[in-house]
Formats: sequence, C-alpha cells, structure tokens
Amino acid sequence: MISKVSKLARLIVTPSTSLIDTKVAIQATGLKTYSPVTIRSVSEVETRFRKVMFEGYGHYIVDDDGVVSVPKQSSLGGTYTGSESMGLFWSMQPFRGQKLGTRFFVKDVTKPVTVNLSLHYGHLDTDALQTAEPEATATSERWYMSKNVERIRVHSGRLRGALFKPKGAGPFPGVIDMFGAVGGLVEFRAAMLASRGLVCFALPHSLYEDLPSKGNIDLEYFKEAIDWLSDQPFVKAGGVSMVGVSTGAQFALATASHFPEKLRAVISINGLHAQSEFPFKLNGKQMPFFKAPPEIMKPSSKFEGAKDAFGIHKEMYKVTGDHSAIYKLENARQCHFLFITGEADEVWDSCFGAREAATRLSRYGCSNYQILSYADAGHLIEVPYAPSVVTFFLPGYGVIVNGGSTVGNAKATEDSWSKIVRFLHVYGGCYNTAS
Repeated sequence: MISKVSKLARLIVTPSTSLIDTKVAIQATGLKTYSPVTIRSVSEVETRFRKVMFEGYGHYIVDDDGVVSVPKQSSLGGTYTGSESMGLFWSMQPFRGQKLGTRFFVKDVTKPVTVNLSLHYGHLDTDALQTAEPEATATSERWYMSKNVERIRVHSGRLRGALFKPKGAGPFPGVIDMFGAVGGLVEFRAAMLASRGLVCFALPHSLYEDLPSKGNIDLEYFKEAIDWLSDQPFVKAGGVSMVGVSTGAQFALATASHFPEKLRAVISINGLHAQSEFPFKLNGKQMPFFKAPPEIMKPSSKFEGAKDAFGIHKEMYKVTGDHSAIYKLENARQCHFLFITGEADEVWDSCFGAREAATRLSRYGCSNYQILSYADAGHLIEVPYAPSVVTFFLPGYGVIVNGGSTVGNAKATEDSWSKIVRFLHVYGGCYNTAS
C-alpha cells in the first residue's frame, strides 16, 4: 500500500498485509542522494487495559540511487541501530507520557494491527517527529489471526476461553496455550499458532468470567482442558501439547507431573522447576509451594516506579533435590519438553529452573527434553516482530522489570518462534516423532 505526499519520494511496504511473525520489506525511493532521512512507525493499539500509541524510528543515509532499503541498510540511530529489517516494528515503544509498564497486549486478535509509516528528511528525534511533515507515507496491516483461522468461544463445564483452529476438518495437532499471573484471557499467541496450522485453545486460569481468583485454582481444571481438546474431532489423535509462559509454564509442568496420560509435549517459557507463590489445589488439598517473603519485590534501580525481583527473588527458588514443591516430570516419560529461558530474566532465575528440571529428568533416565537459552533476553519471550518490552504491568504486583534489552528480547523471540512451531508440529498429537 503506497501513499505519496511529495512528487518524488515514495515509501513502499511489501507485502502491505501480513501476519505478525512475517518479515516485510520497507523501501524509500525518489530521495536526494546521500541525504539523512528518518523512517518512523506509529501504531495505536487497543490493549486489554487501554488504548496505547507506540512509536519507533530509524535514521538512514540515502544511497547513490536515491534509495533507502531497510532490509539492506543500517540504521544509525533512533529506537534501534544496525541492519534490522524489522526494527521499525519490534523497537516500537509507548509514546512518552504513557504509563510505565504498558505492554503491546492486543485485545481483539480478529482485527489487524495497523502500523503507519512515514518518511522524513533529516535525522529527527521523537520530539521533532511529532510535528514534522512527512515526505511520503505507507501503511502496513499486521495480523495475529490468519484469514484461514476461525475463533470459537469456549464455555464447556467449567472451562472458559477461546479456541483457534484452521478452517477445515483436520485433524490438526492440538495445543493449550496459557499465560501467567496477569490472568484473564490472552489470545494473541493462540491465534498466531493456529495461523501456523495448529488447533490452539487459549485457556485462562483466573480473573476471567466466573473463573476463580489467584490461589484458588484446581489442577484438575487443566486435565479437563486436555480431555476436552483431545476429544474434538478436528484434533489429531494421540494427545495434545501445552505452551505456557511464567506461571502458565508452571501450570503446564505441574499438569505433566500429575496428569501425563494425554500430554505429548510441553513448552515452558521462563517457567520454574517447582511451584512458586501462585499455588494450586489437587483433590481439594493445597499443594506444596514456595512463598515469597513480603520484601521480595523491591524498587528497581533501572526504572523509576518499577520493581524487580533480582537478588532475593532469584535466590529463593534455587531449591534442589526432592523438595515436595519440585515437579515430578519423570512421570511424563512419553512427553517431550522444550525449556525456553532468558538469561537476563529479572523476575526469577528461569535458567536455573530449566537446568534443574533437565537434571531431574536425566536422573530418572529421561532424555526427552531440550533447552533454548538466550543471553540478552528477559522474562517475556513472545511472538516475533511485535514491540519488545523492558517493563510490564502485572495486576496485584505493579510495574515489573522484564530484563534483557529491547534488541535482545526481539532476537530471542525471533529465533525461538520457528522452533516452537516446529516442536509442536513434530511432537504434538502423535507418537511418531518423524511425522
């Protein structure tokens, strides 16, 4: 989609409509050779909590053909630097004055995220860009949900949520997708996984409709979700998979420990090897967990008004051996585990947790696991090319430091995403790992 403002300059996005996880090519033509220019990206997103404006920009030098090719040239400044073909997307940050911890948390995945691009002469900063007239503009439509995917509301027994499935009879590998202590219904990863050929059940565990509050969750709820999804005629026989981030990963690992029969694969994104302060019940009884001391969340030295758990929080979960809160993953010998961790995670030491989980599996003669670790990534590793966060708001806790850098989180997300999709296709719902 092209919209010219000047007679000569053009800004082109190819393709103009794409899925969020797809790279696009941005090119500016008809420019004065060797001149400095700025390319800016702006998107207004209706998040779960409010509407938020996000902005990114890069500084370029026009080549001797009067062209700037974002995939081929390096940004010299702005919200990202270097040769980054998707930097204008993943480097977007909330406009100045937005609440700290604002997250790119799309509320309605059935609608596109519209990113407005503009071209300006000069290397402009964010203040100058607010009033600068563009030389050319273009629009990029970014979708979490493919046109070939349908969304189905789930309200079955005590199960709640949304099911995303490719159109047609299938059968497709089945996946249950869960988020952490943020609670509520989060759909963007499930919609994206369905767009890559998987049936994905976005499963809320608390703070949604008539679901319980945090701390009153029955582990049997997740078994019911597995049974329900396994019984759907369009889901591939042989079991389903679970994907979880943070506390959602803990629930997935706990489910594998206690109800492994129909579970074929689990992806833990920055989870722990044991149950922390978000406890659950089994057969009506409270299960063992680690409780954080009151001083656990301390002010961050990096962001005024934010909190981090670096120090005490990281150390308190370093439990080993046979503590009763450690997940018994050896019970799920037929299940395949993928642990994805950010080494700069400032919520807890997820790398330690993944290593301990792997050590336990090995001790019981299991080799059914893989670990992906990213040096400059923090707690949230999500869908590629969406804006990376350095802080995020967590209800009941406040603004939390994510860890890592914007570029480090973006790189980890990009690298892990294709591996997540492949892992779920290889192991999900089949006993033959070559299928």
